[in-house]
Amino acid sequence: MRGGDFEVRFASGERTRCVIRPGALASLEAIATEAGLAGKGALVADDRLLSMRHGAALLRNEQTRLGRPIARTVSEERKCLAEAESICEALAERGLGRDGFVVAVGGGVLTDLAGFAAAIYLRGVPWISVPTTLLAQVDAGLGGKTGANLRAGKNLAGAFHQPRAVVCDPEALLTLPPRELWSGLAEVVKCALLAPEEDAGGVSLLDRCEANLEGAAAGDPETLATLVEACVRLKGRIVAADEREGGARAFLNLGHTVGHALEAATGYGYFTHGEAVALGLRGALRLSHSRKLLDFASLQRALQLVARLKIGVDRRLSPYQREAAIAALAHDKKARGGKIRFVLLAGLGGPRLEEVTPEECVMAVEASLS
Repeated sequence: MRGGDFEVRFASGERTRCVIRPGALASLEAIATEAGLAGKGALVADDRLLSMRHGAALLRNEQTRLGRPIARTVSEERKCLAEAESICEALAERGLGRDGFVVAVGGGVLTDLAGFAAAIYLRGVPWISVPTTLLAQVDAGLGGKTGANLRAGKNLAGAFHQPRAVVCDPEALLTLPPRELWSGLAEVVKCALLAPEEDAGGVSLLDRCEANLEGAAAGDPETLATLVEACVRLKGRIVAADEREGGARAFLNLGHTVGHALEAATGYGYFTHGEAVALGLRGALRLSHSRKLLDFASLQRALQLVARLKIGVDRRLSPYQREAAIAALAHDKKARGGKIRFVLLAGLGGPRLEEVTPEECVMAVEASLS
């Protein structure tokens, strides 16, 4: 099975080692040592993982300086400041000092929350991100964006706190249900539209997606490992150049403007994040074409790929929910001076950030749900 081991260096001087390796979940304490972390660790894990086949490897850490995993019940509804506070209390009970560190094992909600707790506990302790879902491995694991939701919107509280290492174990993906794999593949497709020529095992990322999307969704380990490595390398280059989302990093939000709005309008529990992004991509592509940035052939190629992403629930929302989604766009983090901004494509591989009109916002939401 493919794998990779490389370092992302940020302009701030921060460094993140990226380890993509089968069986890496059994080597977390050793990876922490290699990352220069010498104090006591606290392994914070999604409690569901401890009863799965990966649980034995995680529980064995009770005999190491990582200690018995701190199990957390995870859901989008619990991605809040109160849960981050609870994790901090657990770190204090563990006796974690300033020389300590956090190892966050789970999906994007868990890594966002535990990373945020690491950022604020004792005014910041180091951490290692160990994403165990496809969505988190290709999106949330790398880049240091940590945080929690507020009632007003998704991820509106948080901090940039770069992990010392990001550890992606492709074997962790083999137990994911189909809906979770499809959710993660939406972020993979997003990467393919942003950088269609990115190398993915000797083939361009866009070609790899078009040829192997269903195979990845079926859990083919080689395909999954290849896609994860390509996406992590792409994201690593982008976030290294723009650590705090002042420029090109915003391009990673292709499809997310409407996607986040749909999540907010449906209470964060109806669509998975990846499903919302898949729908948001439809709106962004249609808007790119309507602005004459994206030619018809490229639009059709992109829409055909996006249409293959399976949505596990009915996307026909009520008029009230559609209005709520349009209203939620005003709270998007890319908005400036009351102006809503979308990531659009000036050709496949040509992202740009543009202000949009209220009428275009309505059109994008309707195109996403059509």
